[in-house]
Amino acid sequence: MPWAALIVVYLVWGSTYLGIRVAVATIPPYLMTGFRYIVAGVLLFALQWLTAKTKPALPGRRELLQIAVVAVLLLVVGNGLLCLAETRVESGTSALLLASTPIFMVLLDSLRRRRAPHAAAIAGIALGTAGIATLVGKGAGHADPIFAGIILIAALSWAAGSVYVRGRAYGPLTASLEMMCGGLLCSVIAVAIGETAHFRAQSVEPASLWGLLWLITGGAMLGYSAFAYAVRTLPTATVATYGYVNPIVAVLLGAAVLREPLTWNVLAGGAAVIVSVVLILVGSRQRSQECADL
Repeated sequence: MPWAALIVVYLVWGSTYLGIRVAVATIPPYLMTGFRYIVAGVLLFALQWLTAKTKPALPGRRELLQIAVVAVLLLVVGNGLLCLAETRVESGTSALLLASTPIFMVLLDSLRRRRAPHAAAIAGIALGTAGIATLVGKGAGHADPIFAGIILIAALSWAAGSVYVRGRAYGPLTASLEMMCGGLLCSVIAVAIGETAHFRAQSVEPASLWGLLWLITGGAMLGYSAFAYAVRTLPTATVATYGYVNPIVAVLLGAAVLREPLTWNVLAGGAAVIVSVVLILVGSRQRSQECADL
């Protein structure tokens, strides 16, 4: 089951960058994110509750606190800022920038364990940094530095959430409760920053609604549930492999559907980021093997 969940993350999440780009074209980002996760969380919770032979136990106070922390790190900051940035950054470039998440995951995991990364991981971090620099700047295919920075903050927050949940309790209702909590907080932010005041339902285009529908069903109900399960049951370095599968899917879909340009910096910077993720994961496995041998 953990590996089946990871394969779902591989295949589904790469398409969500396209869904986000299309959805936020006419729906404010935090309003869209809040609605997406509230609906997905409620539907998933109802589905799990109604189909369970034995009703799952509701989490206690400690588990609810963990759920709230994960919701903030992964959904409110991680996904919310990504949606905000995709109003100005192409879906493929956004995916390549967010592929830096494994870099932050390894660094945070090393800090938590108080152990330096392997030499291969350090080389990967350096190469990934160069790749990110290639993707940021001015001109065709480059991401605006401010919005690229927002995506990197989102990547750091997602990495922190992924490291935080490692080994913590996971119940059948955890993913749906995280989505409901994250959706409510995103909705509060949407109201606070004035998105709801300027929103007009009649201005939403059909394409944005289709994108939102896919984000609710495929991205949240299926994809996030699979990730929430995999990240708690598989090693951090193994789960992080989605970081070099999703960008490839996102870039190909962005080019095919939205005609996003495959410029030299997208190809070169993207390749550097993906290779860096491979190096980081190889280094992480070698470090784990070295520790096991001691």
